[in-house]
Amino acid sequence: MTTNLMPMNLATLLDTFFAPATAYSGTDPELWTAPRTEVYEGDKDYIIRMDLPGVNRQDLEIEIENDSLTVKARRELKNEEGYRAVRREQTGAISYRRSFDLVRQIDPEGIKAQLESGVLSITLPKHSQAMPRRIEVK
Repeated sequence: MTTNLMPMNLATLLDTFFAPATAYSGTDPELWTAPRTEVYEGDKDYIIRMDLPGVNRQDLEIEIENDSLTVKARRELKNEEGYRAVRREQTGAISYRRSFDLVRQIDPEGIKAQLESGVLSITLPKHSQAMPRRIEVK
């Protein structure tokens, strides 16, 4: 028998908070790849880390709309100058897309993003009302 150590309501909350979007949008003719992603929760914030190898800052778009955070990125594949491709596992451009549903406990004004060595880190601070607090007994 398996026991879920996390209360059901918290498990449901986390599932809805970090529900990823599909990798292909029927309204967009281009195929999108969902990048490998890790999500961490701390006392004051959440951190999303996403692998985006070869993506430059100017080819990266992060937006919040209707309580959803969406990351889009594009990387062009180019031949090295003076060389021709003899083997390529993908041709053309690689496009990445991943979306996350945000809950009310996130402060959208405080969200920060950093791209370093092909890893995108997004920090989502929690509202002060959502953080645990200790109540003094008198």
